[in-house]
Amino acid sequence: MAWYDALGLIGSVVIVVAYYMATRNFLPADRIPFNAANIAGGALVMISLVYRPNLGAIVIEVMFLLIALLAIWRNLRARA
Repeated sequence: MAWYDALGLIGSVVIVVAYYMATRNFLPADRIPFNAANIAGGALVMISLVYRPNLGAIVIEVMFLLIALLAIWRNLRARA
């Protein structure tokens, strides 16, 4: 397995674990840690996609990234 494939796999695990924790109410989906996990996992997947491009996967990861960034921005703005 190439290093970039391993990064993509780790990123996928991070995303799935965050999603699982949110569905079990261990990690609130409207808080920064959940969205930070999605950004980190998505970034790792995106690195792997640089080396093995897949347009559908790139589009969905970019959309998830934008949604997570918006959620963090709204969360920080609400705290101010």
